[in-house]
Amino acid sequence: MRSISTREIFIHFSILTIGLLLLNYPEFDLSIGVFNSGNGSLLWPSITGTIINMGVFYSISFYLIPEVLRKRGIIVFVIQLVILFLLLSFIEVITDLAFIGETKDHSETLSEIIITVSIFNMLFVMLALAYRFSKDWFINEKQRISMGEWKALNELNTLKNQINPHFLFNSLNSLFSMSLQSGDDRTAEGIRKLSEMMRYVFDKANLEKVALSDEIQYIEDYIYLQKLRFEDSVIVETDFSGINENSSIAPMILIPFIENSFKYGVNSTEKNKIICKLSCEKKQLSVYISNKIVDHIEPVPSSGIGFLNVKKRLELIYPDQHNLNIYQKNGLFVVELKISL
Repeated sequence: MRSISTREIFIHFSILTIGLLLLNYPEFDLSIGVFNSGNGSLLWPSITGTIINMGVFYSISFYLIPEVLRKRGIIVFVIQLVILFLLLSFIEVITDLAFIGETKDHSETLSEIIITVSIFNMLFVMLALAYRFSKDWFINEKQRISMGEWKALNELNTLKNQINPHFLFNSLNSLFSMSLQSGDDRTAEGIRKLSEMMRYVFDKANLEKVALSDEIQYIEDYIYLQKLRFEDSVIVETDFSGINENSSIAPMILIPFIENSFKYGVNSTEKNKIICKLSCEKKQLSVYISNKIVDHIEPVPSSGIGFLNVKKRLELIYPDQHNLNIYQKNGLFVVELKISL
């Protein structure tokens, strides 16, 4: 849920304060329902009414629309909206009735209070709907423009760096040498996987979204080629579960974390272990990657995207829909990522 900023709170508070002062200015002699500013009977009903009205406003703006309407559907939203409206209106009617005893100049009726309360609460319902939808529109438009500018500035570099040419050349050279020496099935499989990786990058890297299964296949192929390169010096423990064709993700957004594990977690002079786990449940993708922090002897060429770039992409593509946690613990470098797809 997108929270309200300090600046917005100040603006809202200022508007409410000014509005209450104007409503209760005795010289205006304003009457709202059964209460009047000229005799002072409007003061406390207007204060308690404003508090309740703002309860309607903020409940709709920051709970019902982002948490109920967008996640549970319009039917549940309407039901909860009606319950909220009736409950707060009832409280306001009871509160106003408590102030009638202090009012000497009118013979007020319950129906007048109900009508007045309903009108004001309905007004704040419409204000809340207009505020929330316009706020989200401006935020989304700003993000769309920012995303367009970012893509325009980085498109060429991204295309060039999705797979580092050195990685391709090194992999091809390794596979070629292996084919000369042994000609076994592993070599043919490695060449096939490298071909599929190249096809994936050239065909799909520029798309906004790709099937999650395709992205994971790319990761599996990358891991396979790196295991060929390092042979017995690296053990990769993978666990991919809950993946289905209906889930999609921004392309090449996970691979920098895998590359980092090989770049900083593999030393050909010792045994190394990398853990890569991905699970998807109810459109919630969970990623866990860990590697031992080893002495940096031989760097592994990477895609060139890097953590800063991928963090920026996550912020632009999945605002308020992801949680990235990178830390070191007990000699391990750990990446934990959750994305609402």
